[in-house]
Amino acid sequence: MRVKDIMDAPPNLIRTSDTFEYLIRMLNEVKYRVIFAVDKEDRLVGIITEADIIKVLIPKYITFDEFLISAMDESYLEKKCIENRDLTITEIMTKTVLSVHEDDTVTKAAALMVVNKIHTLPVVKDSKVVGIVHLINLIRHIMNILAKGSV
Repeated sequence: MRVKDIMDAPPNLIRTSDTFEYLIRMLNEVKYRVIFAVDKEDRLVGIITEADIIKVLIPKYITFDEFLISAMDESYLEKKCIENRDLTITEIMTKTVLSVHEDDTVTKAAALMVVNKIHTLPVVKDSKVVGIVHLINLIRHIMNILAKGSV
């Protein structure tokens, strides 16, 4: 079976020139919490996850040191949101993106997810995002195999 047979489409896309503020508004309206960044030609160039968003708001020097975390008052988050509202997606996104081609096997997608400890992969065709495959898509595929009685 091929990735195109189990993928969801269309995925959530955002332009690299869009802003942090636009991203947050978009996240409020979309189904998935993973957004793929595309350039002017709609080619996949990055990915934005919830972790990338939090990295924008929490300073790089912060560790899980309780003292440093407790030193941030309630207004800290509000200030950081306003300060960073005009950051571009290019400044926020993770630029290294693993992907699968729509004609790749489901086994390849599963292996990429397990080895890299990720839950979602963009599906591409001609460098453009055409779908998204999640672990749940793979689990449903396994359930279908078991329901048919052939493993």
